[in-house]
Amino acid sequence: MAAGSYSVATRWQDLDGIGHVNHAVVFTYLEEGRDAFLREHGIGREEYVVGRCSVEFRGEIAPGHRAVTVECGVHELGTKSLRTAERILDPDGEAGVEAEFGLVLWDPAARSTREITDAERASLSESEEVPL
Repeated sequence: MAAGSYSVATRWQDLDGIGHVNHAVVFTYLEEGRDAFLREHGIGREEYVVGRCSVEFRGEIAPGHRAVTVECGVHELGTKSLRTAERILDPDGEAGVEAEFGLVLWDPAARSTREITDAERASLSESEEVPL
């Protein structure tokens, strides 16, 4: 299975004072793509927390596009955590943002970390890494 690819709508309020997508909004785009990717692998939004992130802004996400593409894939699987490789592509396929996130699986009822299940591990293991 290829890395997940998801269309995320841009909104007029995403633009900053100089007319491009604000850097803080980039985290929302990545989150929307990551949530969709993990949902396909049986992990809901309430079942993980971000422990670490690293983001590299490679170019402008210019105004005028109705959507960007967010790609997300697994870089590394641990016992209770995983590392994702993610990027945002403009409509021309150029990577404007590249990111890595360290995610910790979470049990919302117990309010503590949890292990990756065998089913989740099998599904996530089939994913290809996003090239950064």
